[in-house]
Amino acid sequence: MFTITGFADELGPDFETQMKLWKEMNLSYFELRSAWGVNVLQLSQEQLERIKEISGNLGIKVSCIGSPIGKTYIEEPLSFEMDRLKRACDIADFLGTDKIRVFSFYSKDKSILDCKHEVIHRLQKMAEYAKERDIILLHENEANVYGELSVHSAEIAKELKTDYFGLVFDPANYSVAGEDALSAEEVMHPYITYVHIKDYSGQALEMSIPGTGVSHIPEILDRLRDRDLFISMEPHLNFAGQFGGSTTPNNYKEAVDAVRKILKSLAIEFR
Repeated sequence: MFTITGFADELGPDFETQMKLWKEMNLSYFELRSAWGVNVLQLSQEQLERIKEISGNLGIKVSCIGSPIGKTYIEEPLSFEMDRLKRACDIADFLGTDKIRVFSFYSKDKSILDCKHEVIHRLQKMAEYAKERDIILLHENEANVYGELSVHSAEIAKELKTDYFGLVFDPANYSVAGEDALSAEEVMHPYITYVHIKDYSGQALEMSIPGTGVSHIPEILDRLRDRDLFISMEPHLNFAGQFGGSTTPNNYKEAVDAVRKILKSLAIEFR
């Protein structure tokens, strides 16, 4: 079964407003990246308690901590990211999820592809800690990180060989990177444990309503139909940037409706 979740902060900074709109869309999970304009790793305990109270009162749960871990330079000390990972795990435990999103590093002055050994070493250390905490790390690709392309994302998962590290498949991210999303999915297929839903329009960095762009959203979902997956709405319909995006409430609702329509047409069970 697929469970629809998503980045509620695309709707605006105020968390209570996000959750009211979430309830209107009949969504029961969200991916926490920021609230009140504060990145998830910087949220205070008081803010986290408020998030838990607001979402809990509406019957809405956290599917994943959308952390920025790994969106840093590989030349920086590993201890910096390990400290952030500990914080992310504490937040995940408090909010009742076992999933944290991560990335695979930039390099300041050379190709990150020349840093394979250090990338794998760092992610291995992070996965080992995640295992201790019973947390699953989910790697997402990003421009200029080691796992930007599908072959390198799959390589990471294959090297780590652990149930505590999986891959996020975001069709539009691979489209933007110049890959055919169907080919990218084929490469990553054995390791995909979470899906982001946005659809590249094919022009500049503009995104489209899911199913209307070039990222093969229906075909991707069909290929993964037999898995128990969160599919996370990240439509980026009004703005797409390095650390997030924005989508108006009306556009977000249209994107969610489009995904539900696709799933129904494919006879895929979802909630």
